[in-house]
Amino acid sequence: MKKMKNIAITQRLTKNKNYYEIRDALDIRWADLCKNLDYIPILLPTNYDFVRYFETIKIDGIILSGGNDLGCLVNDDISIKRDVFEKKLIEFAIQENIPILGVCRGMQIIADYFNGEFKKVDGHVGVNHRIIISEESNFKENLKKLDYVNSYHNYGIMKISKNFIASARCEDGVIEAMENNKLNIFCQMWHSERQVPFKDNELMIIKKLFG
Repeated sequence: MKKMKNIAITQRLTKNKNYYEIRDALDIRWADLCKNLDYIPILLPTNYDFVRYFETIKIDGIILSGGNDLGCLVNDDISIKRDVFEKKLIEFAIQENIPILGVCRGMQIIADYFNGEFKKVDGHVGVNHRIIISEESNFKENLKKLDYVNSYHNYGIMKISKNFIASARCEDGVIEAMENNKLNIFCQMWHSERQVPFKDNELMIIKKLFG
């Protein structure tokens, strides 16, 4: 039987409108993407000690998924709750040398963890746009083959830690991807799970990151 990688995935937090209940939720298209990549998705509940997962199951990588703006940008209680959870997870992953893929909000929380700077942007929700690729990127061959990427974010990352490479930018200067090869971190603002069909070069980036 082929050995499959176990990839832990964080989830967005939502509030039920009819009665008080906070829910973990994940777009079902992540399951399709993981199946395509031969990954077993391990969903991490926000209210659970994630270390127990890593002590019990061999986790080969972590995906910080989209959904929820950052608490530092919108001052929302569930966003702040998710921020705290994911920053602890980032710290743990760095200590244990576990690769991290940050997607949209996942990229933002990593940028915030490393003191990045943000601003509210227009024209980045529900559109596809071109990206300009850095020659320094370890993923440049696959990134250059992406003609357009999707975009679903209200806040753009304008400045990142000097320890990161700005792998890709939009034409308006907003940073659309970043990486830290020493820490095994790659981040992108576009959603690979929302592509129909999936783009081979986006899948190759993920496969390269997780080995």
